[in-house]
Amino acid sequence: MNKAFWLKFSVFNFFLVAVLGVIMRYKIVYSFPFLDQKHLQEAHSHFAFYAWITNAIYVLVAIYLSKMKPDLKLTKYKALIIANIISSFGMLVAFIYGGYFSLSVFFSTAALLVSFVFAYLFYSDSRKFQDPSKKWFLGGLFFAVISSLGVFNLGYMSATNSTTQNMFLASEYYYLHFQYNGFFIFSCIGLLLYSMKEIGSPIGEKKNNVLFWLMFMGCLIGFGLSILWFKMPVYIFTLIAIATIGQTIGAAMLYGFVKKNWNQISANWSPMQRFILLFAGFAFAVKIALQLGSNIRAVNQFAFGFRNIVIAYLHLVLLMCIAMFLINQILATNLFSTSKSLFLGLKLLLLGIFLNEAVLGLMGIFSITYNSIPYANHALFYISLLMMFSLLVIFVQLKYKNRNQL
Repeated sequence: MNKAFWLKFSVFNFFLVAVLGVIMRYKIVYSFPFLDQKHLQEAHSHFAFYAWITNAIYVLVAIYLSKMKPDLKLTKYKALIIANIISSFGMLVAFIYGGYFSLSVFFSTAALLVSFVFAYLFYSDSRKFQDPSKKWFLGGLFFAVISSLGVFNLGYMSATNSTTQNMFLASEYYYLHFQYNGFFIFSCIGLLLYSMKEIGSPIGEKKNNVLFWLMFMGCLIGFGLSILWFKMPVYIFTLIAIATIGQTIGAAMLYGFVKKNWNQISANWSPMQRFILLFAGFAFAVKIALQLGSNIRAVNQFAFGFRNIVIAYLHLVLLMCIAMFLINQILATNLFSTSKSLFLGLKLLLLGIFLNEAVLGLMGIFSITYNSIPYANHALFYISLLMMFSLLVIFVQLKYKNRNQL
């Protein structure tokens, strides 16, 4: 399997996600009547999930498997990666054309089925070896599989004309929760722990098990935070709060482990890689803090009641935390050579993501008092241009270190 090619292709897909973001921001500020904004948003989110994040995780997990089992042929994983890419581009075109209809649903279902097969193959191929990261990848793939129930329920309600506002939102948040907080986050932790192992700082089995189950139960039960508008018995709400506290403790354990081994990280990772890790780690810390705070019903209702705050939170997790971490992991494979131009692109991307989050956050805060920030949408448009340009630079400057490794 051409590992470097597929990783670079994932970055190209990230660039296309940014292009869609620029078009959407342009439509808000100026006029571009040829494309429907809602259809663009649907294409943007689905393509970001599958063509960029999911595809990058698939390739990085396949690389992990090839290291754990050098004799394993990755042909079947390559086929799944290609199927995921075809489904992703099918969704891109279909959603832009007509939003949710038979063709876009077909490609979305195909992508979900690919995740089922990928999960089964990983489980089958990883049974004969033990490694701390294996548990995290299995957990992440488990959440990827169960997240599909939210999509299937949306399809069922649409087909039977039984959609209600509460059930629609509950199904949508169910899917997003187990993708963001489950599949994406658990895969990233697995990749981080394996990177730590490669530089000589493996996590102990006991600590890994405690950390995993705290995070796993926190994610599984923590979905309840997304649907607190449903009437719940006190004991269920208490269980949700306990699970969230447990996940917070788990996150603190993970930070402690990284801090303890920071000298080893400094000796093996470049200053840019260390900064990106801190950048993503900061975003993860904010996410955990916000999640803990949302146990307070008033805070939860406030957060979910303002669209700008929801958008800021989603971008915090997806861009600042997950996307930048995956970019870092792509560099950590050592399949690509580094250069000043590549680092410039990374710096511009970090700046763009930070400014994007700052403006979205301020818009969320000001929306509480039903005020708006002058020219905020103009600023977001130009920031989106900056991110698109930086990703183009990164893509162009990702040069294969050794073509014989492809």
